[in-house]
Amino acid sequence: MNLRAILIPQLLLAAAPVLAQPAGLQKPAPVAVARPDADLLKAAAAEAPATLATLEQLVNVESGSYDTQGLVAIGNLLADALKARGATVERVKGKPGTRADIIVGRFTGTGRGRLLLLSHMDTVYTRGQLAETPWRVENGRAYGPGIADDKSGIAVILSTLRLLKPADYGQLTIAFNPDEEIGSPGSGDLITELARGQTAVLSFEPTLSTPAEGLVAGTSGTNTVTARIIGRAAHAGNAPEQGINALVEAAHVITATKDLDQGPGKRRFNWTQVEQEGDARNMIPDEVTLIGDLRETSDEGVRAFEAKLKQRLATPAVAGAKIDVTVKINRPAFTADAAGLKLIERARSIYQEAGGPDLFVVPRSGGGTDAAFAARAGVPVLEALGLPGFGYHSSADEYIEIAAIPRRLYLATRLIRELGR
Repeated sequence: MNLRAILIPQLLLAAAPVLAQPAGLQKPAPVAVARPDADLLKAAAAEAPATLATLEQLVNVESGSYDTQGLVAIGNLLADALKARGATVERVKGKPGTRADIIVGRFTGTGRGRLLLLSHMDTVYTRGQLAETPWRVENGRAYGPGIADDKSGIAVILSTLRLLKPADYGQLTIAFNPDEEIGSPGSGDLITELARGQTAVLSFEPTLSTPAEGLVAGTSGTNTVTARIIGRAAHAGNAPEQGINALVEAAHVITATKDLDQGPGKRRFNWTQVEQEGDARNMIPDEVTLIGDLRETSDEGVRAFEAKLKQRLATPAVAGAKIDVTVKINRPAFTADAAGLKLIERARSIYQEAGGPDLFVVPRSGGGTDAAFAARAGVPVLEALGLPGFGYHSSADEYIEIAAIPRRLYLATRLIRELGR
C-alpha cells in the first residue's frame, strides 16, 4: 500500500475524542446497526482458518516491487487461485518497465451490480527480509513482511469469493497489480479503465489495528518535484571564482522553499534526494539535481504549486546559475464522492453488525492509493477493506490481527451482496 502514514497521525488524533476533541477531525456520527446475518457470520468464521493459510502462503513468496522473480511467482499463484474459484483469468501487460503481469479475474453472476475489487501483490521489502522476519503466529497475531500491506487484502478477497453466490453480483472483476508501492506507473491507467461503468470499486488496503480501525475518505496525490541546477565547473583551490557553484545554489533553493510545506492535513512538500554530477572534492560542482516529494489534494493544486515554485526560483541567488523546475504527477489524489461517503457509512454499520468497532474516518491522509486511479472513472470507491494490522512500511515486525478476519470477511461479503444484487 502506498498508505504510508495514511492512518497513523490521523488515527492517533481520531482515537482521542474521549480525552479531547482535536480541531478539524471529528468522530463520525453514530450509524444504525441492524441484526447480523447469523448464517454469514458462521460461514465467515468457518472460512477464517483458510484465510490465515492463504496469508501464510502469500507471505512466503517474497514480492518486492522490483523483484521480478517474486512478482511472477505470486502472480502465477494468484492466477491459479482465481481459476480454482471459477474465474476467467487474464494476464495484462502493464506499461514498459512493469516487472510482472497484472492479474485480472472475472466472474459472471445473475445479479445486477458490477463491482471491481482491488489489491496489490507487491511489497516495500527487498528479497531477504523474509529470512529476518519469517512467518509466525503468536498472541493472536500473524507476522511476516507484507502480511498487512497488502497480502491481507488479497487473502480477504480470495476468501470472500468463497462466501459469495452467483446471485450476489452481475459481474465481479478482481485486479491484482504488481507496482502499487512505487506509484502504479504500469497499472494505474488500466485500473481506471477497469473501473469505468462499475457500480462501485472496493479497494482492500489494510487499516491500522491500533489505536483504532478506520476508513479513508481522501488521500493526497503523490508527485515528484525536480530542480536541476546548472552552474560552471572550476578548480576549487586555484580559481573558484571562475566557477558557478551549483551546490551553493541548491542550498539556496532548499532554504527558499522550506515554507511551501503546509503541515498535516494540508500540502506536504519536502526535498528528499540530491544528485550531483562528479565527485571530485577539489572541483566547483557544475550540476546538482534536487528531488522532492509533493502531496497535493488535486491536479489543479499541483499545477498551482508548480507555478509558485517556478516564480519563487526565477532569480538564482548565485549569479549565472540556471534552475530548471519540473513537477510530475505520479498518482492522483483520491476524494470520495457523495456516493463514496455513503459507502463509508454503510461499511461502518455493517462492521458493527458483525461485532466490530465503529470505524473512524480519515478525511484526508498524506498517503496515496490505487483508489485514486479508480475514482478517475467517476464511480464510487471505498478504501481500506483489508485486515487491521501494524508495522507496515517500517522496521518493526509487520502483523495482522487474526481475530478480525471473520468480521472483515463479513463486511466484504455484505457490501458485495448489497451492491451486486
